[in-house]
Amino acid sequence: MIASGHQPCDGSARPIDPETMAAVSPLPPPEEIFVDWLMSVPAGADIEAAARRQIALIDRHTPLHPAVQCLRALLASMAGAAEPRSLSRF
Repeated sequence: MIASGHQPCDGSARPIDPETMAAVSPLPPPEEIFVDWLMSVPAGADIEAAARRQIALIDRHTPLHPAVQCLRALLASMAGAAEPRSLSRF
């Protein structure tokens, strides 16, 4: 039996929109996460390629939490991406 207000963990629940996600599950500031990520990249590593790998990881998940959308934009600027991914479909 599922308690009132809780969704099942079997994937049958409908997705939560990004705004609700941000209100229910606040994340650390994207700038803080970005700096932590940047400091974790080994010296001499290809930062652009590392940023593209992180973007690929983020892009596997939808919908994106608003803070993650911001983090993705920061990574895209580091990766030299001309245009961030369109978020209109979320």
